[in-house]
Amino acid sequence: MPAIGKADIVRMLGRIFTDDGIREDLVRLGFKGENLELATRQMRGLMTDPEVAGYIADQIIAFSADGTLPGNTRAGGALWGVIDRGVGHLPLRDLRYYYLVEQTVLGAMPIRECGLAIKERLSPAQLSDATARVAARLNTPALRQYYRIQRRAARLGATRAPVRMDPARIERTETMIFNALLARLDGAENRAVMIRTFARLDQAGNRRACAAGRLFIDTVMSLEGRALHDALLLLSLP
Repeated sequence: MPAIGKADIVRMLGRIFTDDGIREDLVRLGFKGENLELATRQMRGLMTDPEVAGYIADQIIAFSADGTLPGNTRAGGALWGVIDRGVGHLPLRDLRYYYLVEQTVLGAMPIRECGLAIKERLSPAQLSDATARVAARLNTPALRQYYRIQRRAARLGATRAPVRMDPARIERTETMIFNALLARLDGAENRAVMIRTFARLDQAGNRRACAAGRLFIDTVMSLEGRALHDALLLLSLP
């Protein structure tokens, strides 16, 4: 059997994400009306963008030792990977909007899913579905803006190296966020409990992990200027 080449995978991606199955998945996740049309165009546009599709094809080739063509799950995971890779390159205005949607997603998740996401125990597919369910409920102008930023992040992720922060800047940013968290907890009845939860997040129950995650993102999004930019860059690191 001849080897599967990059051009074959790019063509396959275009076919996967223009068939009726994608619309069925989007309807299952709650999309309807104009938002459904927007989401369908978004998937089609991303998977037929030459730079984005080419990058995803390279990733699939690198991780597919058996040379088989990708299914929806593998290709979708690679798509979220290239978006995540590009987020840190966004200007602050777009970066903030992107994480405002992430904050909304976390706030709307059921407690169990939220806790598992904070502990990084949700699969990429589960996290993608959770994000899509919230995106489906955005008003159409907000969804259009989110998708514009997502497309830009995907193109940046496909064409640039991941954003890096030097260790000293990371340490300063982590200290700044920690101090902001302490200030936010000052006087709160659950201060000691929350501090213990942050210290042993992987051992926390889903309810406490979710509460800690929501507090964390709320604290970050309350920052301004350079502090906000550095905190969001830290969140976007690979």
